[in-house]
Amino acid sequence: MAASPAGLDIGDRAEVAFPGVSATFFSSWRIRWFWRWQAWRLRKVCGHETSHGVVLYDSVHALDQLGYFDEFCELHLQLMRESGALGADGPAGFSQRLRRELHGDCVMALLGAPDGRPAGYAWARSGSLSQALQHYQQVRALSHLSGDDWAVFERRARAGSARVLAIYGIGLSPRYRKGFAPLKQLLKPLFELGLRQGGACAIWWAPRASALHALSLGLGARTLLETPRVVGLMLPDIRPLARVFSALPASAIAALIARVAPPRPLLRPRAAPRQGSRQAAA
Repeated sequence: MAASPAGLDIGDRAEVAFPGVSATFFSSWRIRWFWRWQAWRLRKVCGHETSHGVVLYDSVHALDQLGYFDEFCELHLQLMRESGALGADGPAGFSQRLRRELHGDCVMALLGAPDGRPAGYAWARSGSLSQALQHYQQVRALSHLSGDDWAVFERRARAGSARVLAIYGIGLSPRYRKGFAPLKQLLKPLFELGLRQGGACAIWWAPRASALHALSLGLGARTLLETPRVVGLMLPDIRPLARVFSALPASAIAALIARVAPPRPLLRPRAAPRQGSRQAAA
């Protein structure tokens, strides 16, 4: 295993800081170096795409004024039900949650379908780690986490920068999940917010063994906390990804992710209908 510039083996350093996770740490470290190399290769490449098709908001008021708030809430609750998340917020609770999280240095990216309805979303806020954890602890889908879980997450996240980009939600309608372009359009404004505010570190959570979990590992995220339901993740430096997202089209980024990301989780096959059911349908 390669040694770090400081003379301490990467696996040893991970074992000292977080016992039992050295292999995972080394894997994420290697992937992050892969993205740094790609960013260096693209250092002189001009921006390739803008965030066309995505509308940006910096408050719930702005979202509501244009009449998208109710439809956005409906899409979010639908995706939460499909993911099997327990304790998802109802409409009133979700509205209060958004007012907490979309405040200050924040951005929400909303992807529109051809009919004008929201098809995807992502929102984040740049601030201190303590502020981010206060907001995460009020999310009902994370209410099963114990005080010890939050303490572990905070202790391990302290390895990042003082100012963090806290990503609170990412979601896409099923028909927009086949290509990487919609996800790129949603994530790119979030990375840009983090860079503008001087926070190179990003944190977020994802359902365990989900497509978002696999994608996060492919982007080099470090697993800070893992429970039977969710995982807490951190990307110590978003600058290489921001460079790659700015310079390459979505298809090229997807090809790079495929080289380092773990396999996406397979959907369970549906049970075959009973013979009586087939006859009834006929």
